[in-house]
Amino acid sequence: MLRPGERCAFPTPQATSSPQLPCMRPEDRRAGRPWKAPSQKSLRSRGSPLGRRAFIGVHLGRGPPVGSAAAPSPEDAMFVSCLLSVSLALSAGAAPGMPPGTQAPTPSHTLWLVQALYPGQDALLQRTEEGIAALIPQDVQAEQLIGRGALAMHLKGQGGDLRCVSGEARCREPLEAYLESLGLERVVLVQVGQDDAGYRFRAVSVRPGTGARGQAETANPAFEKALAGVLVKFLSLNATVVAETTPAGATVFIDGVKVGSTPFTTEVLPGEHTFRFELASHLPKEETRVMSSRQQVKLDAALEKVPARLVVKAQPEGAEIRVDGQPVGTTAVDQGIQPGTRMVSLTLDGYEPHEVKAEIAPGGTYTLEHALTPTSMQSFKLAMRRRKEATMARQSYLEASFEMQRLTGTSLASQPLSTSEELESLRTRDVRAPGSRNLRGVGVEYGRYGQFFGVMLVGATYASTGDTWTLGIDVPPGVGGVGPDGVSSLDTQVQAVSLRALQPQLRYVLGPVSFAIQVGLEGRGLLVKERAGDAAIFKDGLYALDLHASGQATARIFVYEGLYASVAYQHSFTLLKKIAGTSNIRGGLGYAF
Repeated sequence: MLRPGERCAFPTPQATSSPQLPCMRPEDRRAGRPWKAPSQKSLRSRGSPLGRRAFIGVHLGRGPPVGSAAAPSPEDAMFVSCLLSVSLALSAGAAPGMPPGTQAPTPSHTLWLVQALYPGQDALLQRTEEGIAALIPQDVQAEQLIGRGALAMHLKGQGGDLRCVSGEARCREPLEAYLESLGLERVVLVQVGQDDAGYRFRAVSVRPGTGARGQAETANPAFEKALAGVLVKFLSLNATVVAETTPAGATVFIDGVKVGSTPFTTEVLPGEHTFRFELASHLPKEETRVMSSRQQVKLDAALEKVPARLVVKAQPEGAEIRVDGQPVGTTAVDQGIQPGTRMVSLTLDGYEPHEVKAEIAPGGTYTLEHALTPTSMQSFKLAMRRRKEATMARQSYLEASFEMQRLTGTSLASQPLSTSEELESLRTRDVRAPGSRNLRGVGVEYGRYGQFFGVMLVGATYASTGDTWTLGIDVPPGVGGVGPDGVSSLDTQVQAVSLRALQPQLRYVLGPVSFAIQVGLEGRGLLVKERAGDAAIFKDGLYALDLHASGQATARIFVYEGLYASVAYQHSFTLLKKIAGTSNIRGGLGYAF
């Protein structure tokens, strides 16, 4: 174990094949006593580079790994990796060691190291170093070491054992104490990068003497403002601004942000800032200044009394207001103006421009209120927009319609409602005449709409044939009145009922017209009655049931308030092969609410 004041003696790399040898006291070496490895307790007692354990394991390609310790935190790793890279670059020019008994200098310097935050952005390093140098106040610049070159100049000709940092030998003291011996009071690592937020800076500060650390992060589209925002966490950089106006009470804006009223004192970051002063019945005043670090600036603005006043209110919202061709605001303006003849114009896309010659008397107020007239195309657009908004505001509808249906095929498989036992298996086969196979009827429908989607909640249709349908039938063998081929026919009248529910809809509104497409399933039923009177074979008639898949396109034209006329086309396909599919055209009236 070393006694206080004793130092390890390290052989030079030329004296041994291994660049790392045990640390022995001089008297032990002279007496030939063997080296004894230090205990873990003694290692822990020697401190740690950044508040961790005795050594930081480093392997830099110049020998086996040195030391052992628990894994450092991400901040420690970031800080140490940068510091080691600097130390390796300087180790060739450093003195081999500090002589025994040499008094270490009092730490007084701050080392600023810069790294790229993202790969491929090394071009920002020099700009950052130059920016740091420009922002640091003059009275402390002599104590700042910015970048690796400045550190090399600072260490030139001084004693310093950089071998322990570079991995050639064990450090004889904690890294904090070693950094203090180099005269470094604080080390600040600044990382810089550019991303979607603009320029981003992250900084970590470590004071070797106390182990105190701090960190900061800023982002700003402006490089100088982002850098100043992170440096102000470690240095006193803010400039002091004292703002006064004559008369007092003016509203103060800094870079467009309202901050108070005069008299007003505040601090701002170094850089360019715009100060604006506004007071009722006075002309506004604006001034731009470039502020240096710790600069004290007094702004004294004399506000002029408004010689005349201009008040303009324009409709619709967004109309641009110009005075003598220069824009002064939108929609509404209330400001001071020089008396005389002024041309005041109001403009907005889609509207007829309006221009007046204003005679403004000294000390007087000129007021202009005007609603711009839309062009013919704009009038049409506005009318369509209003109708569209009114249409979309109505979300429920009830509709009655007249319908014309046509079977798209000839198949119609109906069976008797009640009959004799030998005819129970009788079935109609097809519709032989007429060829049109038309039905006419009425329907009703109720549904709800959202902005783009809706649902037809329930709908029903009743229709019947206006002419006679001749149906071919299959008659069971052995039944009288049947032709030799076992097939006969019936002259009938057909009544049809369909029921549909919960069909989703897609909606599009164009002015007063609403278009909708809906799909879904519907149940269909037919009742077939013979037209043979008392000679009818099936007194109670025949029936058929089927399930159809249907699609429908509808246009609804609103004519007054919620009242609308509709036209629709529907097509269906049979799923059970009992009743042929249908093609349906309907027109109706409805009310939306």
